[in-house]
Amino acid sequence: MITAAPADPFAGYLTADAQVKFHSLRHLSRKSTSLFSNFKCLLELYRLFRRERPDVVLLYTIKPNILGNVAAACAGVRTISVVEGLGYSGSLAARWRWVAAPLYRLGMRHAYRVVFLNEDDRQEFLQRRLVTPEQARLVHGPGVDTTHFSPTPTKESASFVFLFSGRLLSEKGILEFVSAAREIRRENSVVECWVLGAPDSGNPSAVSSADLDHWIAEGGIKYLGKLDDVRPVLALADVLVLPSYYREGVPRSVLEAMAMEKIVITTDTPGCRDTVEESWNGFLVPPRNVQALLAAMQRVVELTPEQRAQMGARSRKKAEEIFSDARVLPHYLAEIASAVEHR
Repeated sequence: MITAAPADPFAGYLTADAQVKFHSLRHLSRKSTSLFSNFKCLLELYRLFRRERPDVVLLYTIKPNILGNVAAACAGVRTISVVEGLGYSGSLAARWRWVAAPLYRLGMRHAYRVVFLNEDDRQEFLQRRLVTPEQARLVHGPGVDTTHFSPTPTKESASFVFLFSGRLLSEKGILEFVSAAREIRRENSVVECWVLGAPDSGNPSAVSSADLDHWIAEGGIKYLGKLDDVRPVLALADVLVLPSYYREGVPRSVLEAMAMEKIVITTDTPGCRDTVEESWNGFLVPPRNVQALLAAMQRVVELTPEQRAQMGARSRKKAEEIFSDARVLPHYLAEIASAVEHR
């Protein structure tokens, strides 16, 4: 197995496995819009595919899905593209229509299969004729290890904790969460609102260090920074809150919380809405609506301990039956086998 990505601290986890060969991509940069830089990335991928001659290549994120498919077509290699949401480009309708969509059309025409994590994205690509019905496949989410993320004994703390877990981007709903946290803490002395994650300096919607310092100083939130293992924090939280309008695929942070029997409050937007059945295992709120978010948080506080436990158990059930690795991975393996068989 060969993995290829820009070198970062996580590369060590891959190279620790003797069965995995890691190739550091020098020219893949999400920040660069330079034609010359992107051409160098295209050439680097082409040379990698020609040298290694893989049976099939799995591509993730926008640039690999575009440049990687073109490079693979030139190298005579079959690909499976995975669309993990539309992200920042999908949050801006005009930008998506005039910039991202034509580039996706260029890349996806060469893909053997295109896997979508939610039905909204699949329909969008089909309606815009970026993929064909024969290419498009729906697989529910990125998968979550429900053994690794499993329920823990009930906490003994008297505080009630709402947790935001994710990159600190305005489009992830961090501004709305902080505003709602400020309000609910004024009314409920036992409520705590925690933020887990780090700013993403390469993203245009990243929150500033000054804003983060201000939120911490005013005491509305407790900032926990970034952790490699989020389970200890999830174990202490009562509710996972992700008021995102980022055009998620299916947010992994929500799936991890669900697997650990947490109630979820998220937005009624593509990807996010797939995780919650209203009032069953959580609540859906309109995006960018602080008052609706605050009302949903207050509803959870007012539930009895038994009702909260029941909703958390339903989250776990949904994670196991729909989003677990055991449910998701066979779909990827089947597509890989099909790609190899028909090459």
